[in-house]
Amino acid sequence: MRKYLLFVTIFFYVFNLHAQMNDYGVAQKFQTFYNRQQTDSIFSLFSPMMKEKLPLEKSTAVFSGLHVQMGDMKSLSFTKQDSGFTRYKADFTNQTFTMLLAVNKDGLMDGIRFVPYVPDPSAEEKADSKSNFILKTNTGNIYGTLKFQTGIEKTPVVLIVPGSGPIDRNGNGSSNLKTNSYKQLADSLMNSGIATLRYDKRGLGESIQAASQTDSTFKQEINDVEEFIQMLRSSNRFSKIIVLGHSEGSLQGMIAAVHGHADGFISVSGAGEPIDKTIERQLNALSPALAVKATNIFDSLSKGFSVNPDPELVLVFNPSSEPYFRSWLKYNPVIEIKKLKKMPVLIVQGNTDLQVRVKDAQLLKEALPGAKLVIIDQMNHVLKQSGIDSKSNTATYSDPALPLKSELVKTIETFVLSIN
Repeated sequence: MRKYLLFVTIFFYVFNLHAQMNDYGVAQKFQTFYNRQQTDSIFSLFSPMMKEKLPLEKSTAVFSGLHVQMGDMKSLSFTKQDSGFTRYKADFTNQTFTMLLAVNKDGLMDGIRFVPYVPDPSAEEKADSKSNFILKTNTGNIYGTLKFQTGIEKTPVVLIVPGSGPIDRNGNGSSNLKTNSYKQLADSLMNSGIATLRYDKRGLGESIQAASQTDSTFKQEINDVEEFIQMLRSSNRFSKIIVLGHSEGSLQGMIAAVHGHADGFISVSGAGEPIDKTIERQLNALSPALAVKATNIFDSLSKGFSVNPDPELVLVFNPSSEPYFRSWLKYNPVIEIKKLKKMPVLIVQGNTDLQVRVKDAQLLKEALPGAKLVIIDQMNHVLKQSGIDSKSNTATYSDPALPLKSELVKTIETFVLSIN
């Protein structure tokens, strides 16, 4: 670490106070040329003042030495605009630094400097909790966070549709569900130049005034996703709109992707069977008798009847959830995914998921042979590293500091960037 700091301390910097702000295009070119070790191309980005201060021979020595010590620049993301220069978070192979870049009115570099990166947790938390994207509906507003790198005219955007239950935009819920999975995914994708939109479901977080989950229906939440797609498209800011549905959001997302004419769809830990079959199967593992009772209840709900469940099933089939279940029972994932045949589709599943099986992903793949299927080793339902045993697996549900499986992020990045 000391070796890196000594090198960065003596790294050159000349700032023009009249530099053009936030020119991310120049930063991207620098990243590309630096990784390719094309010093001549980097030199061509310099202003006359920079060329005088750092001639080509000296530039070659500086950037070659930088590459030896820090490796490739893996990602570059905007963090702050200051007077005269722009700050970027630069993730190198061996270290993370803040890159300070000054660009003049002609789009040429007047100065560059690397200093140790010091995250500002309070600022990051504030930014992530602030809603900058609002869907207005007849039953209340739904609030979300649109996250993207500034300075890029057209980027793909991934709309993250949350899973079942009271899940907020960050992937956290009531009780002990604290994963930060959706926030972590948004942060990772932004580093690759991919924008994301994630939101608080109805009745949760800032969307608390929208119709509560118990009053809403499965179809209503599908409509919300469709309207988000239309809002993203009308902004004319994004090159492609990809819907990513996690868990229950997989089914909602695939239906909305068709109706909203999305450019691609990603299913992450999505069921491959109707909800009644999933719940009956899960209950059967606990008690075959309960599974039989659940089958009878689902039969009544599908016919429009109210139910009076036994006490041991009241948490699943409470009266307030009846409208939601009736709406949900109308959809079968293997039927709905077939309607996506005209768009790129990615199916991702972890093999240590205790809620959704690898077989579910295989069923979706069989229904849509053209889809890409990726099984990630030791990834569980909340998208974290875990074994198959219940104790260690469920422990990840309450540890938001655990990182996402890196294979998941890479798989999604590759898929999104491959869509023409």
